[in-house]
This record gives sequence, structure tokens and C-alpha cells, in this order.
Amino acid sequence: MNKSPILFFVIMLTFCSCKSVQNDPTNGFKKLDLGLFQISIPVNWNYDDPGTQGDSFVGQITGPHLTLSFDCSDMGYANNLIKTEQEYLLSRDWWDHGLTFPFWGTETKVHPLNQMQKNKYPKADYIANLTYQGKTIYFPITIPTSIKSQNIQLDSNSTYVFKTIWPKVPGKGMTGIYIHSRKSSFDFQMNGNNLSLTDEKLALQAFKTIVIKK
Repeated sequence: MNKSPILFFVIMLTFCSCKSVQNDPTNGFKKLDLGLFQISIPVNWNYDDPGTQGDSFVGQITGPHLTLSFDCSDMGYANNLIKTEQEYLLSRDWWDHGLTFPFWGTETKVHPLNQMQKNKYPKADYIANLTYQGKTIYFPITIPTSIKSQNIQLDSNSTYVFKTIWPKVPGKGMTGIYIHSRKSSFDFQMNGNNLSLTDEKLALQAFKTIVIKK
């Protein structure tokens, strides 16, 4: 007896059980189970499956007027989206490589401006005290507009840290979420750009329902 058709049926049944949709007519949302994570989305949004890429599971959730892309990675390859102010300061992306001080080995202290410094550097948000071999210079730091124009909220539990992002002006910026594990290299991101106020609210509501199944 040829068992190939039976084997094919079992494989397809297993695959379908990993990606399922369950409607919840009480709130206009449906639960989407994608194996590695689940999320509840509006009933008129759908999942597009472009397939796994390398070490990540990537895909899209689409609606009538939006696209949310996601990346789920065991290797920490998901984009962490927009930096918070503190992430930007710690990254030293503000460093001017024209400075004579070496980048590494310089003692750095970043702090808010005092009144005299505000008068001298009216566009600066912070001052960095850069000390090397007993000499200190003061370097003004301006947080980029790409960060200032976004609301960025950090939350956490014992397993994950969550960064939720949405624009201060609806329709002009990124709406997204980045999740990373406290205990491994696993991370996850989902985001869309320039969403309408209605879609932004729906996306933020959907983000709150994400359950990582690790």
C-alpha cells in the first residue's frame, strides 16, 4: 500500500494546526495563532506568509489601509526599532568623530544642561563631560527628531521587556512594538508606518494581545 498520501495529509494537518484563526465576534477581533506567537487582530485584517528567512520567522499582517511587518528571531536579529533617549545616549551615536579625544577610553558623563549651558547651547538636550588624561571638554548633545517625534513606552515582566512606539502626530511616524527576552537572545518586532489614527489605535490594541509562545 502507498502511504505517501496519508503522510502528506498528516504533515498538512500539523502545519495548519500551527497557524490558526479564531474569530471573536464580541469585540470585532480574531485570534491569530502563528505557532511562535499569537495575536488578536481586527476581523478584516489578515496574515500574509512570505516564509521563514534564515534564522527568523518573518511575515506581514495587512488591513485595508495598513501593513504591519514582523520579525521573530531566536538569534536576536529583530530590529529594535527606534531608540529611546537613554538608548541613544548609551549608544554614543551622538559622538563627533572629529573630536581629538579617542572614542574608547574616554570617561564620559552625560547630564541635563544647567542654565548657563542652556544659554550657550540653546538647541542641546544634554551635555557630555568628556575627560581624557585629566582634560575635560563639554560636548552638547541634541536628541534626533526621529526620536523626539515618537512616544516610546517601556514595560517589562519577569521574562520580557516591551518597547511600544507610536507617533506624537498621528499618521507621521512609526507604530510598533519590540520585545526581547531577559533570559535569551530571543527578540520580536512588529511595526508599520504612517498609520491613520484609527489604524494606530487598532494596532496598539493588537500589540497588547501578543503572547510569545516560547
